Amino acid sequence: MVVKVEKPDLEQEKEELVTKQNEFKITLANLEAALLQNLSEADPATITQNTALIESLEDTKKTSTEIEEQQAIAKETEVTINTLREIYRRVAAEGAMLYFLLIVLNNVAHMYQYSLDSFQTFFFKAIEKTAAFEEEDQRVLALREMIRMTIYQWVARGLFEKHKQIFRCQLTFRLMQKKIVNIEYTDKEMFFLLNAPTKTDIVNPLKEWLPDISWYSMQKLIEIEGFENFAGDVVGGAPTRFKDWYNELQPEDVKLPLDWKALDQRPFQKLLVIRVLRPDRQTIALDNFCRKTLPNGDNYVDCDATSSFFQILTAAYNDSTPMTPIYFILSPGANPVLDVQNLAKSCGMDPTKTLHTIALGQGVEPVAHAKLEIGHKEGHWVML
Repeated sequence: MVVKVEKPDLEQEKEELVTKQNEFKITLANLEAALLQNLSEADPATITQNTALIESLEDTKKTSTEIEEQQAIAKETEVTINTLREIYRRVAAEGAMLYFLLIVLNNVAHMYQYSLDSFQTFFFKAIEKTAAFEEEDQRVLALREMIRMTIYQWVARGLFEKHKQIFRCQLTFRLMQKKIVNIEYTDKEMFFLLNAPTKTDIVNPLKEWLPDISWYSMQKLIEIEGFENFAGDVVGGAPTRFKDWYNELQPEDVKLPLDWKALDQRPFQKLLVIRVLRPDRQTIALDNFCRKTLPNGDNYVDCDATSSFFQILTAAYNDSTPMTPIYFILSPGANPVLDVQNLAKSCGMDPTKTLHTIALGQGVEPVAHAKLEIGHKEGHWVML
């Protein structure tokens, strides 16, 4: 799909090559069959004087040589085409990765359902919005970033606030897994960050300031390579300095005591320490991590943060089509009618004539159907 949009002439040439190759095979097969039939029907006694047979043989040989030359040229062209197609495979892989992230969001909330058709709509919108580059590699990089941001923004606008960070972290971790962003981590570290396992067989010696749950979690942390001495440093190495770090308002921005300050250069590993000692700051730390890890990370963390509801509604309208309804998921007291009216005005419509607002309830169904019919025929808006 990507090559068809980006290089339609290339894709057409590829299809023509496949057709030609098939035609060559059919032509060669027909020539061989005709030659064998002529040979079987020829009189052995006069075969050397059979002018028609000799001419047929010469024609077959000539045609076969021409086809072989054409096949050689076609194979060279096919190699060139496949090389160019391979460049865009990374864009297709990006799209596949994003789509499979979307379809598992229904594990977070069953209402998050995304069709392949809707995904493709925004996928191709992103391709259209991407700036042109002369170099193919630059174009591919720009395509991947635009597709990633476009899909993220589309999805995030339909998520509850508490679920946006889940999707954002899923995206970040998947890019790490695929080595698209260069962050070193191990499977054990990822498991610990996601699950925060505990071990309760050792009594907490720092009850004065450290909660038991943090101590028990620390006992599992020290089982991970690189963290073996962490508990010993917290208890005996510099307990006062660790307590001071623990009491910081924003510990995620403060260096850890002793040699653990080096974790500032290993942000993922520092997340594990925050998960243990200050889990209340984990969401802030994760957002900071996404900012620094994702390409243009601020755009993801702050997506639509400075936009008004009207601006977001306008953007959603521009992304929609006459076949794509817009759904409002409302909290108690929210009323988007005024913003929809203003949007209609900005589109040159008179909301008193072309915007039909209907409060659904018992007996209203015929009215709603009638308004939908009018909207369908005359291009009006119907808000149910």
